Amino acid sequence: MKNHETDILKKNHPISKRDKSFKYLYCFGVGVMAMGNMKAISELQWYFEKLIDCVKLEDGSRNNIITDINSYFDMRMNEVLRTVKCKEDQYCLIADLYKIYQYSLWSQDYCRAILDNYMDIFRFSDEERQFFESFSDASHHNAPDKAKVAYNKFKNAGYNIDYSILTYFYPDFHIEENYKDIRIEAGKTLIFDKPVTIDGDIFIERGGSLLIKGAFVRMNGHIWADGGRLQIKDARVLIAGCDDTYWIRLNKVAVVHIDSSDIDCGYNCGLLYQDSGRLIISETNIYRTDVSRAIDFRGRSAIIDDTKFTDNKKGAIDIYGSARMIISKCTFEDSYADYGGAIRSETIGNVKFEYCSFRHCQAKYLGAAVYFKFRKYGQYVKECECLDCISDNEAIFNVYDDDLEMNI
Repeated sequence: MKNHETDILKKNHPISKRDKSFKYLYCFGVGVMAMGNMKAISELQWYFEKLIDCVKLEDGSRNNIITDINSYFDMRMNEVLRTVKCKEDQYCLIADLYKIYQYSLWSQDYCRAILDNYMDIFRFSDEERQFFESFSDASHHNAPDKAKVAYNKFKNAGYNIDYSILTYFYPDFHIEENYKDIRIEAGKTLIFDKPVTIDGDIFIERGGSLLIKGAFVRMNGHIWADGGRLQIKDARVLIAGCDDTYWIRLNKVAVVHIDSSDIDCGYNCGLLYQDSGRLIISETNIYRTDVSRAIDFRGRSAIIDDTKFTDNKKGAIDIYGSARMIISKCTFEDSYADYGGAIRSETIGNVKFEYCSFRHCQAKYLGAAVYFKFRKYGQYVKECECLDCISDNEAIFNVYDDDLEMNI
């Protein structure tokens, strides 16, 4: 039997980052099982309250659930069914219902009826029903081998479920995939959402897509995209080896997103080279780069926000051509280069730094923190700080005094 007090707190809830309206209706939908019957309330309310904490539902909203169940059930239930309509959200809700059902005793018949009604409404197939029943039983009895059998059978039947839902459903569940060289053809999408080891390179053809979502990726190789699509979100990446100067080399791409991720280049390469399109990086850690700058951007425009660059042996960012870039609320630590310890800008486009921190950055020649090749308008440094950069008096090189707000 599971430890009632800690089980639900082992994993962040998969919907915890969704908007408050969705989270309320989702919790209402789950609450129908835990709070819709007096027997259920008496034995399951404690668990439902922990689930609400895990979802991070606001206090004001959670107090309305029992009122809405008693007074506005039909209206709220219709809203739930209109909102929880994509397959992944439905899978997540069913997983939560099974987690609650595992702790029912006196209210077991009621809870079973709720489960069956939801699966009827969601039009679950026999394969989907069988998977959740088997996976729930494996979780309840801590049987990882049985869980893997259930998952593989489900996957072989043509179904897919997000790995974050699986590990939330069964926190001790773990499965890892291994790949050699990969080619993603036009019209194809490859998703990494679980631990994966790649010994080789990934080539993304024009029209192909690679999505790294919530995965831990260990790779000995590099990614090359020729017009393909790339998105990295909630991922952890360790580059164990690389046969290129950059882990990611992008040619003729439209837009690249890197969000809420942790990328360790292991001193084997820089992170990314991009010659076109847009780049958006937010809430990410990029560290231990070498051989080349962490980022070499020559596209149209880039926004880098709330991101930390650490231990960049050849500098953090290069900006070339006519690229425009906004770098906001970023931290650069222990970054070294000949020109521009952290950032070198040789673009004729506008570049703006705001609310950034440069610490222990060093240039061999000019611009301990930032080096602008051209002294021109459109280059702004606002509310930034430079600490222990060498040398302090030229931390920012080639910017007009009126466009410089720097704390040294």
